[in-house]
Amino acid sequence: MTKDFMKQILAGEKDLMKSEDIKVVSVPHFEELSVKTLFPQFKKDPVFMSYFPDKLPKGKGPPRDYFFNILNTLHPEYLQQVMAHANKQRMTSEGENM
Repeated sequence: MTKDFMKQILAGEKDLMKSEDIKVVSVPHFEELSVKTLFPQFKKDPVFMSYFPDKLPKGKGPPRDYFFNILNTLHPEYLQQVMAHANKQRMTSEGENM
């Protein structure tokens, strides 16, 4: 957590979740399940973005575990669908043909 993000939280511009409210998830390290791939899709979601700082280090996204835990807490159905699709593509003959 940066001091700028903490300032935004204290000013009421950003939110925090209680740790007991977070639905922890373990996401495989597949390219299609990377923060770099998925984060841009959620940048226009104001509720989702309220848990992330406005400014991130250049060329970097949020920490992987934090991103996926917030995503799983707010949009569990979406994350499960994306993970199932990625697993299907990698683990079946359909994915081998691609």
